[in-house]
Amino acid sequence: MDTHRIVLTAEHAMHRNVFVLAPTVPVLDAVRDLLQRGYSGAPVVENGRLVGVFSERDALTAIASAHYEDEPPGTVAQHMRRDFAVVGPTTDIYEVASLFREQPIRRVPVVDGHRRLLGIVSRGDVLKLLQQLYRSRPKSNYEKLQDHMAQRLGASF
Repeated sequence: MDTHRIVLTAEHAMHRNVFVLAPTVPVLDAVRDLLQRGYSGAPVVENGRLVGVFSERDALTAIASAHYEDEPPGTVAQHMRRDFAVVGPTTDIYEVASLFREQPIRRVPVVDGHRRLLGIVSRGDVLKLLQQLYRSRPKSNYEKLQDHMAQRLGASF
């Protein structure tokens, strides 16, 4: 076991300034806000606590159904997902990466023990952090050997 391993957590990768929706926001207003910001979804917060996630998929379902039924699409609360993955700020970054590999999600909310939203982590955020971590690690013996052989071969030409 590597005792010198740097422990990075969700807190190291998360964005703290998060666009959120209220459950009472009409679907069409939520869609407008998501499209204007270029987001594919947003956490839904009520009284400071995370209560749902509203995505483009939820919006598509709501609007298509409303159009077909000739009814208004309703509010975010009527179409948001209530069952979704979250992580804590101290969740190891490798656990977060595993979550992204196992589930078809692009972002995961970071919450405290009271489900207050602290931030959000995207797949890209985790990938950037892991790339930096990999690049900063000491080279393996195999990589050192490759470098040595490349220098020797380069010197003989």
